[in-house]
Amino acid sequence: MEASSSTVCKTWEVFFERYKQTWKWYENWVSENPEVVSQIEKSFRVFSYLLPGAVNVDTVVAELVFSLSNLLVLFHDGILRKARGFTASTLTISAQRLMRWLTVIDHTEVFVELAAAKCWGEAGRWFFIALIQILRSIFRLILLLKCKAGVRSQPPLQPLNRDTDVKPCTTQAQGGEEDPPETAERLVSDAAVRDSGATFRGERSGRVVRSLDAAPNIHQRTWRLPRSEEQDEKESTPPEKEEPTELMGFPLAGESLQIARPLLHLTALLVWGQQSWKPWLLSLAADIGSLRLLNTGKRYNHSERTELSNRSTMLLIYLLRSPCYDRYTRSRLLAVLSSISNTVPGVRLIMNPLMEYLPIWQSIYFYNWGR
Repeated sequence: MEASSSTVCKTWEVFFERYKQTWKWYENWVSENPEVVSQIEKSFRVFSYLLPGAVNVDTVVAELVFSLSNLLVLFHDGILRKARGFTASTLTISAQRLMRWLTVIDHTEVFVELAAAKCWGEAGRWFFIALIQILRSIFRLILLLKCKAGVRSQPPLQPLNRDTDVKPCTTQAQGGEEDPPETAERLVSDAAVRDSGATFRGERSGRVVRSLDAAPNIHQRTWRLPRSEEQDEKESTPPEKEEPTELMGFPLAGESLQIARPLLHLTALLVWGQQSWKPWLLSLAADIGSLRLLNTGKRYNHSERTELSNRSTMLLIYLLRSPCYDRYTRSRLLAVLSSISNTVPGVRLIMNPLMEYLPIWQSIYFYNWGR
């Protein structure tokens, strides 16, 4: 008996040791090959787009594949953030976990809605919609009030740009040189040009031109303008490293209103129904009021300013939300798409599937009202 138990223990030890080695190898491979990883993720996502038409599978299965592709990107981004030191050092561990959970919810909410509708009908669908919105609102309120996370996007963890944010780890690839010679020369050139007053603006045209006195050597010249210190700081500071703005007063009330907006809309749907204008107007008023209150604050970091700009742009999506879409937008939008499809050669291959997909998009709550 003791011999068999010791054998089992040794087997588990060997298994966990191999698991650790495999995991370490995979982390190193992802960190050193972000471009290859990005191509794999893109292929996975394209497959999720082509799956319904090519195999004629159920929409739930296609949405599951799409959700898994987003989770794969999130998983790889976690490895790359850890390897590049992009962790949100300004936030607590609890806040970072809440942000990860919120991102997982955002990536899987449509699949959960469709799966619930297929298994339990409309009652189950609306139950899980309400559950997801309640959990999201609670998590976001904790981030706002307790963790002081400021204005956060949805999802809070945006995918890394593999072309600009992440570069392959080739520190020792060229005989221990950390930067290629061209990159080093370019950085020195930019610094020298910046210190010497590199550009001037034309009085009539307003065009910014590099001055001749500040031009670098001939073999280092390019058509682009020298980067300013503000641009360098913006490029070198990932969103995770930016200090969140602590909201107080009107901005705090504005962000709280934006967090509560989905619950207000669901409550209005329960009271007045889906065909009433009141839920639509209440949600629109909440979004506009939230932006007005948030814009009273002046000191936001770059990510927060971008998020506020995106929220202003997203107000246009109310034209695609019922009942406005059913009564006004649909006929005009379909007429425009049909006209483009009939007049522009080759566009029919894109426009016809788009027009066929619009009713499906309208029927899914989280596609229509998720943000």
